[in-house]
Amino acid sequence: MKAMVGSLIFCVEGGGTKSRARLVDRAGTTRAEAEGGPCNPSTGLDRALAAFMTLWRHCMATVGVDPHESADVVLSIGAAGLYMPTARAKFLAAIPRFAQSFTSSDGYAALIGAGGGKPCGLIVMGTGVAGHRLWPNGLSVQRDGWGWIGGDRGGGVWLGIKAVRHTLAVIDGVQQRDGLSDSVLASVGGPARLSVMMSGVTPDRFAALAPVVLGAAAQGIHTAIAIRQQAIEHLTALAGVLDIGDDDTSYATGGLAAIFAPDVSNRLGHDIATPESDAMHGCYLIATGRAPAERLVDEVAQVS
Repeated sequence: MKAMVGSLIFCVEGGGTKSRARLVDRAGTTRAEAEGGPCNPSTGLDRALAAFMTLWRHCMATVGVDPHESADVVLSIGAAGLYMPTARAKFLAAIPRFAQSFTSSDGYAALIGAGGGKPCGLIVMGTGVAGHRLWPNGLSVQRDGWGWIGGDRGGGVWLGIKAVRHTLAVIDGVQQRDGLSDSVLASVGGPARLSVMMSGVTPDRFAALAPVVLGAAAQGIHTAIAIRQQAIEHLTALAGVLDIGDDDTSYATGGLAAIFAPDVSNRLGHDIATPESDAMHGCYLIATGRAPAERLVDEVAQVS
């Protein structure tokens, strides 16, 4: 029996390392799920489109619907870099035409999912880094989330870049060889492979070295410990500017949250909670009007 596509909502979480999708009905019941590669339109439009289409085809195949029949499906997507107007316009122009589309940053979708649409704060500690806060009036604020070249301080890409820079300095002879540089070279396959990696490198390639840094820190390598501590300082400072009070709930999400959130919590002097749900549920709440669409304080101020 053919599914009633008019009642479906395609919820997508697009991250810098991986993406996930959940096809739900309007009551929120999951009909299909899928995982894919990086989906950041601002740093790799073609890869983002490929990941999106993989998610879409898989979910539609699961419910037995032709993927060309998108005109009656609602899309709600929160993706890294999607808040940038140019990237968003190019991305939306290239994907199938949906009945209605709701777009937000992946951090905002995670913020909504974390608190169920209630005012709260969230630190995204993953491949990238962003701080979000939702106010009672429906406005939100985002800090960092600038992307891997100028921002994402303390995230997986940042950790990888610090490790690579240290390793290159060791190769040049301006810093001493240590366990971190040895681990990085072993991970990438030696100096020659590291040189190849630096040509056309993408954020997820740097982020793949984050476990190397954390592993070296756990082994007591001083350079890696210093990088880890600096990451915690960055994340703590970011949480601080969100001005989360004692009456508000602060959440942490992302692949590095379990590692860094306890230290950040100790430095802040208040608890950081586990999100109630994920970014895809946040997309669902936005699409069904149970939570506000993303309206940044800074953007509203510029308009007014």
